[in-house]
Amino acid sequence: MKAKVIGIIDLKTIKVISNTYKKHERYGKFITVSKKFIVDTNGKENIEIGQEVVISNSKPISKKKKWIIK
Repeated sequence: MKAKVIGIIDLKTIKVISNTYKKHERYGKFITVSKKFIVDTNGKENIEIGQEVVISNSKPISKKKKWIIK
């Protein structure tokens, strides 16, 4: 899943946002649905805010961290 980095929490954790477009059931208009994720960086240090990253699901690392960078 593609996501955009919106914040760097610490050396191993970032916050990303993923946007998807869905068609409204009744009116047919396309709407943007966005969701935020807390992601483990696996020690990669060259991540900046605004960068596009690919994330994948993993086993739970902590209470909120269940995603890693591919």
